[in-house]
Amino acid sequence: MKRSQLLLIFLFGLAGVFIIWAAIRPNPLQHFIYEGFDTWIEIDLPSRHQSLSQNIAAIIQELDEKWDRFDQRSEVWKINQNQEPIEIGNSTCDLILRAQELQNLTEGFFNIFLGSLMDEWSFNNIPRLPSPDRIQVLTEQVASSAIFINKETKSAQRIGQGKIDLGGIAKGYLVDIIIIELEKKQVSPALVNAGGTVFALGKKFRVGILHPRQESLVGVIEVKDQAVSTSGDYYRFFEQEGIRYYHIINPYTGYSSGYFSSVTVVYPNAADADAISTAVMAGGPKLIPIVERRFPGVAIIAIQSDEKLIMNNAALKIFQKDSTDKIHP
Repeated sequence: MKRSQLLLIFLFGLAGVFIIWAAIRPNPLQHFIYEGFDTWIEIDLPSRHQSLSQNIAAIIQELDEKWDRFDQRSEVWKINQNQEPIEIGNSTCDLILRAQELQNLTEGFFNIFLGSLMDEWSFNNIPRLPSPDRIQVLTEQVASSAIFINKETKSAQRIGQGKIDLGGIAKGYLVDIIIIELEKKQVSPALVNAGGTVFALGKKFRVGILHPRQESLVGVIEVKDQAVSTSGDYYRFFEQEGIRYYHIINPYTGYSSGYFSSVTVVYPNAADADAISTAVMAGGPKLIPIVERRFPGVAIIAIQSDEKLIMNNAALKIFQKDSTDKIHP
């Protein structure tokens, strides 16, 4: 593939993504940027399909309003404030059901009941180190919390004191919904990028993986009809007494794990890729062989805190060390 077609996606975990790429001739893609889910959502479509932009904007707005746990109008906020069944839409029902499945498949390291812990760490505001006693109380709440979904009545009932936070899966699920919409309209090629979770539709794109501590790339991967999701410790974090604390929390300890600086996952489903990268960041190396068994074909590229690169066999097949790995403004 020509260098001019190299797609560099600077994957900053859960937010802050920049895309630098050259239009593909003779069918240039038109670039659209939307705001939602506390990040920028970028979509590249063939010019002849630019009329779909308004439909996509409506999807983003609708789902953002449903899943923003800080918005009193949202379905998630209502679930978090009640112990009674709350009526929810089809998309929320499907998302929570898949999140429950992913929690089981990742040995609980992906968990949607981390809202209260995230608030205690204050990663959405000014981060701080909570007291050990408070961490223990909140991790016990996480362990004892569950949610019951009634498919017939389309309702959700929260059990326990843990608060739902869909940040580890919502953007991936959004990407999947947008891709489904594009496929219905027979749009190809296209690129969808929601805050670090990317899907390359109908064409091979080369994706650059950012070094978590340097302004350079560790390498590139080539993907087609697959999602790429990166979770990292370098966006929402603080350091205290030489320890880096970041926003991806191990639900069993209440602290960030510190095994990896970043984890990139390639998988056909963006919601799953999003959740897996979060889970491996939280669970560490021991979770990788479990994920490989339960998600056949998944590619995992992890960078340890000592900057050592770890890849499974599926990742080795698609990873390339790029010779021009410096990032220029």
